Amino acid sequence: MTVTLRGSSASALTAGILLLSRARGFGQRLQVEILGNPDEIAPVMGPAVLHSAVLASCGVGRELGSGALVIVPGPATQPLAVSLSAFGETGWFPVDRTGGGHHPATREFVALCRARDPQARELGRKMRVAMDALGCSPEPAVLELLFASPTAPLMRLALALRAGREMTGGRGNSVTRYLDQSPESLPDPLSAEFNLESLLQMRQDGRMQMLLDRLRLGVRDPVEAWVEGMVDQGERYGQLLCALTEVYSHLAGLPPQGMLAPLLPSMDAVAVGLSAALGATDGNGDASQSLLEIFRFLGGRFTSDARHPIELPGDPAPDDRLARWQWLCVSAHRSAQSADALWRRVVDPPQ
Repeated sequence: MTVTLRGSSASALTAGILLLSRARGFGQRLQVEILGNPDEIAPVMGPAVLHSAVLASCGVGRELGSGALVIVPGPATQPLAVSLSAFGETGWFPVDRTGGGHHPATREFVALCRARDPQARELGRKMRVAMDALGCSPEPAVLELLFASPTAPLMRLALALRAGREMTGGRGNSVTRYLDQSPESLPDPLSAEFNLESLLQMRQDGRMQMLLDRLRLGVRDPVEAWVEGMVDQGERYGQLLCALTEVYSHLAGLPPQGMLAPLLPSMDAVAVGLSAALGATDGNGDASQSLLEIFRFLGGRFTSDARHPIELPGDPAPDDRLARWQWLCVSAHRSAQSADALWRRVVDPPQ
């Protein structure tokens, strides 16, 4: 039996692999063709890291990843494309791999640590010491997760701690260990639009002191001195200070015996795989070519003519690299969701 598929390259290749794999599992002979030219397949280039059982089962990123973790290598100078969603269908954002940072707050952290001013460098050193105390590697890529991940502030904190501790192999201290007894009231958690002008206003009206008083005595004074030192630096490191203050304002609302929420499996997989993804520069850096290789390995082929091809839904590939990764993941997941109906249509077509 021969089946011909027509649709976007991502949809057709994924559907073809799923059909051929299922046919092998049932011991049936099935020939799958894709209507089109393999030379016109839209490339989906790494580096990238995500959690996708569909792509992993189709052979994408399995050289470095494990389970449903997908790691696709790419040039060391190219930002790492990251998605935290279960199938890579949403929430793509870049993570810098050169050590300079992509998010403005991360870039300011790097500048703080490399500053010529001894007082600024000392502030950077103290921040690295604080990260070490939490068992978290003071890597710019870890801060990228903390500042740029499209999720809630406390989830971003848990994500960064998980990734940073995976790099160091340590556990560190719980962040809630440094919180004192809950006061009767606290300022409302800060929003992402929080800026240096708002922070200075909080220092004047006492709201900043309310947040700092939430810390245990052993750490409150050094943290307060660090904040004052950062304020004295002016706008040069204002985005870093504001980004950290925003996350801390959410942490300060937790009870002293509280804990951060557990990460979703997709988030945990990406956090664990971040270190490997940052160093992934060798190998097949095109996810589409990986799909094509598996399709051909299973016996699939291409054709330029077909009388009754099966139409698969799918949009054209966008130009932007992050958008193209999302397009690939949406197409692959859509094909997997319709695999049962497609299989029934192939083995038991309507008369």
